[in-house]
Amino acid sequence: MNAFITQAAKANNAFVPTEISPVAPVMDNEIDVLARHWQEAKEAEAHAKERRLNIETQITELVGVSDEGTTNAEGHLFKVKTVGKLTRSLDDSAIQSDWDKLPDEIKKCVKWKPSLDTKNLRSLESMRGDLVPVMAQYMTTKPAKPSVSVEAK
Repeated sequence: MNAFITQAAKANNAFVPTEISPVAPVMDNEIDVLARHWQEAKEAEAHAKERRLNIETQITELVGVSDEGTTNAEGHLFKVKTVGKLTRSLDDSAIQSDWDKLPDEIKKCVKWKPSLDTKNLRSLESMRGDLVPVMAQYMTTKPAKPSVSVEAK
């Protein structure tokens, strides 16, 4: 990367991507090499995310953002939009205790969604294997993304 560009970027507190640093000579183990590269990639990712979030803050300050809805702005080269959102949640136990007293109009605003209790499912699998096929017909099981953690010794 051009030294002038690098210095200018550093002066503006911008993250300057660099090549993956060479691994120290004592690291000839493939696990150590990959773990080192993983750590460097995570650090670069964190810097990039921090920079993006900072820029998003500047954009929302410039363009504005409504409580709920879209705000649009245009420059010479780009169109930008900010979307305001509100997160709403229910107090499950409170609404369940009052459910019979609520008007139908209120009840229509509430969706009940069953969720799986994994702890009880595992217990069922170990104690009542005969019921697992019954439960399985209501479930979809698929592998999740494995997690990776790296720590120095």
